[in-house]
Amino acid sequence: MASPTRPGSEMRKLALILNSMPLHTNFLLFFNGLRAACHAILQKYFAIFFVYSWDMGELRPDTDLTVAPQDDRPEVVIADRQLIVCQGIASLVAQIPEVRQGQFATDLPNLSKTLNALEGQGILILGVRLVDADLTRALDMVRADFPQVMVVVVAEDTELAFIRTAIKSGANSICMMSQILTSLPKILGKLVEGHSILPTDILRKLTSEKTDSLSRREHEILALLVDGLTNFQISARLGLSENTVKYYLKAIYQKLDVNSRGAAIAKYVAGNY
Repeated sequence: MASPTRPGSEMRKLALILNSMPLHTNFLLFFNGLRAACHAILQKYFAIFFVYSWDMGELRPDTDLTVAPQDDRPEVVIADRQLIVCQGIASLVAQIPEVRQGQFATDLPNLSKTLNALEGQGILILGVRLVDADLTRALDMVRADFPQVMVVVVAEDTELAFIRTAIKSGANSICMMSQILTSLPKILGKLVEGHSILPTDILRKLTSEKTDSLSRREHEILALLVDGLTNFQISARLGLSENTVKYYLKAIYQKLDVNSRGAAIAKYVAGNY
């Protein structure tokens, strides 16, 4: 009757056999075991099946893995000084099938960075102010650096001055905030087709209003007033003397029919000039 195998004897035998083998043979045994383990894991968790070939140690798939189709819809970037406004507009854009939602920007550097990262066709929905720039400055940057981007300016009904500025600066469309739920999907649909669109009610308002009496420089100074800059800070920002800034402010007060800094800011913000 054969004697029972002592515990651990089989492991010692295996160790002796492995030690007697050449080094490259041990390596092949180890690698084959590792390969089989990896194969089982891939089958279990990813359902990906490979055909292995022992050809120069390469691991090649039997067939190419399926690549998801690229989304070639225009990407919509939203820019406004208030993040909550960007988020609100984005919730509407996400429901429009012709486009895909992009990033937000609240200042000019981030807007430039975001537009620069666009791949393919892009649409910018732009509020009348960013944290560090007014509408005129933002549109000038976009038109100079990203002429291929289509621009929709969103404004309140009373901000006719900004609407005029947007049209003069080459915006592709205007969307009134009070009508954004119904107008924005139509506007974006037309832009995707390559058509600029200006709603007839905006045209009617513009033709019934007097022309903008403020110069480009006066717009710049008023925008800086809105941002809370002093006369000295405005002069430094625009490269003017402080006396020149005071001269412009006097002209602005006369055109807006006001006699104080606060009244000028209030009238400019409301677009009533």
